[in-house]
Formats: sequence, C-alpha cells, structure tokens
Amino acid sequence: MSEESEIRYCKNKKCHKELPIGYKHKYCEACRNKHAETAKNIIKGVGGTALGLVVTVVTLGKINPNNKA
Repeated sequence: MSEESEIRYCKNKKCHKELPIGYKHKYCEACRNKHAETAKNIIKGVGGTALGLVVTVVTLGKINPNNKA
C-alpha cells in the first residue's frame, strides 16, 4: 500500500477527522485555527503583563495611580 493511498486522520484526540489525500499537515484546518487562536490570546495576555512589569521597573514605582496630585 503506497503512502498516498493511506487514509490519514487529524491527530487531535477529540477530533479525528479524515484528512484529504495529499494534505501536508497532521491536524485538520479547524484544529490548526483553534491552536493559532489560543496561542494568539496567550501572547496577548503575556504581552500585557510584561508591559506592565516593564513600566513598573522603568519608572521604579514612582507612578502611583492612587496618588492624587
């Protein structure tokens, strides 16, 4: 049996959709999009946290939002 005629399935444990013949990825398009969206949201969250930390370090805590000038 040649490699081209084998039926391949999505590697996601919850999905297992049949992949088209000649499809070069291990995961179906829907699972790949979900993974990309999750990664994007994680990067956004980490970026916001890191930005807050950088501002705090650069200003050495001199900015106090509760201080009424």
